[in-house]
Amino acid sequence: MLDDSIWKSGSVTSRYLEVMRDSRPFIKDQIEIMLRLIRDLGLPVQRFIDLGCGDGVLASVIWEQYPDATGVLVDHSPPMLQAAREKFQGSSVPIHVCDMDYGQPGWVEAVAQYSPVDLIVSGHSIHHQPDSRKQEIYAEIFTLLQAGGMFINVEHVASRTERLERLWEEIRVDALHNFGLQHGLNKSRMEVQSEFRQWPDREANRFALVETQCDWLREIGYVDVDCYFKYFEFAVFGGCRPLR
Repeated sequence: MLDDSIWKSGSVTSRYLEVMRDSRPFIKDQIEIMLRLIRDLGLPVQRFIDLGCGDGVLASVIWEQYPDATGVLVDHSPPMLQAAREKFQGSSVPIHVCDMDYGQPGWVEAVAQYSPVDLIVSGHSIHHQPDSRKQEIYAEIFTLLQAGGMFINVEHVASRTERLERLWEEIRVDALHNFGLQHGLNKSRMEVQSEFRQWPDREANRFALVETQCDWLREIGYVDVDCYFKYFEFAVFGGCRPLR
């Protein structure tokens, strides 16, 4: 399976939410950096979009800071959206769940009624798109932001060399192995590495260098563009729509 429709699989979704996501190195730091960037905007977040929301993990931490903000959660994976609905069931947060594939341009019209928004975030999702589509998505996001609004991408990016990619795999397998030991999975490191290399979404990954993606954002017109955090293939980057 060569596209991101793999994420419509319940077993893949469960495995990701239960193991792959929470075993990521420095995940708490990445989220804290996202929140610091949001707080530094100096404006109350009234409307935001979580693009490729999964179970709404980024939206949940935004709502902790801005409980009155209207959030639009966009994803095309039924299991992920169901997990998001369950996460916020009984909550009073203003939530709109949008079952849309943002890999197709029509997603913009589906959320336009909520725009302009103060903030758009995405977590480990856009890397499934081809580079040409990534650039289009960044431009589409720009049109949905209000002046001064920000786009923050908590993302998986490409290694610059094969040596660094190999080292990253070692780091990632170590993290998965340690996570498994802490949760009583009792798998050898070799078993974990074998499973990691056979993880079903690997063929759907289309990583791009973070430097290249920051250049795309600048070309579109974003300001304050930077990579705010990077640890090998995990990065937090983005930029703002200018005030004028």
